[in-house]
Amino acid sequence: MFHNFARTRELVASCRDIAKGSKLEDGDLTVVLLAAWFHDAGYAAARDGDRPKSAELARSFLASQKQPQGLADAVARCIEASDDGAAGNLVNDVLYDALLVPTATKGYLSEMEQVRLERERRNGEPKTDVEWTQTCIAFLESHPFRTRYAQLEYHERRATNLVALHKLLRKQIEEAARQVAEQTKASKGLSRTVEDIFDSLTRNGMRAFAIAERRTATMIQVNGIMISLIVALLLRHVETHRELIAPTLLLLAVNVSTILVSIYSMRVGRKGMQRVWGADAPVYERNLLSLFNQTPLSLDDFIVGMNRLAADPAALKQALLEELYFQRQLMLMRRKMLVISYDVFIIGLAIALLAFGVALFRR
Repeated sequence: MFHNFARTRELVASCRDIAKGSKLEDGDLTVVLLAAWFHDAGYAAARDGDRPKSAELARSFLASQKQPQGLADAVARCIEASDDGAAGNLVNDVLYDALLVPTATKGYLSEMEQVRLERERRNGEPKTDVEWTQTCIAFLESHPFRTRYAQLEYHERRATNLVALHKLLRKQIEEAARQVAEQTKASKGLSRTVEDIFDSLTRNGMRAFAIAERRTATMIQVNGIMISLIVALLLRHVETHRELIAPTLLLLAVNVSTILVSIYSMRVGRKGMQRVWGADAPVYERNLLSLFNQTPLSLDDFIVGMNRLAADPAALKQALLEELYFQRQLMLMRRKMLVISYDVFIIGLAIALLAFGVALFRR
């Protein structure tokens, strides 16, 4: 992306300008120009474009061209010292400053995006906008120009880019803070929505239980009244109308059976719950939010458990979900028993009435 042949040509041109402005001798100019040509050659052979590989390629090329060993050594030393070599060697300083010339160009910010993309593709370690801008600022502040010519020629434009980076960083930090605030707000809104859903489901569950209780109570009352009427009206005439004994006893059995089923559906005992939950019974008994949990528990243990739940949102959510599940299962059991009591009452009443009709017909 960034380290390509066009970048190398720009580096060589910058070396020429700085070397000329620094009045570099011809021999040293040859060294620095060759070093500039081979500086980024390592990117073609290595993932991170390491300088020793570039120096090795330069040595190989110069040896193939029958150049003096001293020239190859000088070029290799210049390449290897270009990253953070000690200042004071003019040849090294010229190449060092030429590498920094892009930091003083108008297109510096866009070029840095190319460098960023190149690094991410090579290393597989993406950075956020804030992190990358901070990296660029740190690089500029820790890598000043070394030659007097570069300081005079490029410092002002480099300072302009540094100011632009600081402005960009402030903008990115504000944008990141705004996004965090929006995410926090959305998270709170989602949490509030979840709380509302749990609250609504709990209220609906309690209403459903209340309806089931009323219907069960109604069945008990109706059958109790019927038993009273049977005892008061029919049993006194059984001796004179013996054909009504069987239908009367059948109707009494239906009434008593209906009452027993209804009462059983309202009986929420611990053993009964264990039969309803089956394998989930231990989970139900551990859940402090369960309304019908009859596990023996002291006040101190209950308070400690509830405080532990309140301090752990994930565990609290899990407990709420479990409680909704158990309420649903309990409601299904109550509904099943209520349906059975209706069936027993309706079918039994129909059979009893049929029996009364047959008895009266045979009379």
